[in-house]
Amino acid sequence: MYIVDDPTLALIARFLGDLAPEGGADDEFFRRQLAAVEAYVERFPDGERDARAQEWVEANAMRYRQQWQKQNAVSTFASRRCADCPLAGGDQDKPCAIHRRWLKLLERYAADELSSHDYVEMSLALLNAHKSWLKVTHCHEPSASTGSPALVAG
Repeated sequence: MYIVDDPTLALIARFLGDLAPEGGADDEFFRRQLAAVEAYVERFPDGERDARAQEWVEANAMRYRQQWQKQNAVSTFASRRCADCPLAGGDQDKPCAIHRRWLKLLERYAADELSSHDYVEMSLALLNAHKSWLKVTHCHEPSASTGSPALVAG
């Protein structure tokens, strides 16, 4: 996921690695933005529509892209989970309780309810509060099913 305007989201995307959403999110972004422009200009006479479209782009395109990036990041991050999460048990499809709490913070940030500073501070506090649960250690006894050391929360 390439994020242009939001340093906090850009940092998260770089930290989490390749987060390109499946199914062509860029195409969807352009389709939706074009639909928004068309909905705006349709109330004007044909002769004014090009100028009004340019007006909409100048006034709204950056804010529209920023909001799209935030919402797209939230939906992309919501569908991911840490591969080595010690809290999720065997369920590879659902995020753990801490991931869900972090997503709530991210949703509030994306909705402009939290500043970047507050989002980072609250995310770090969440991780710090649960750091003992999130610690991944190697158990020295082989796992019964695999014969190799098991990862356990510790």
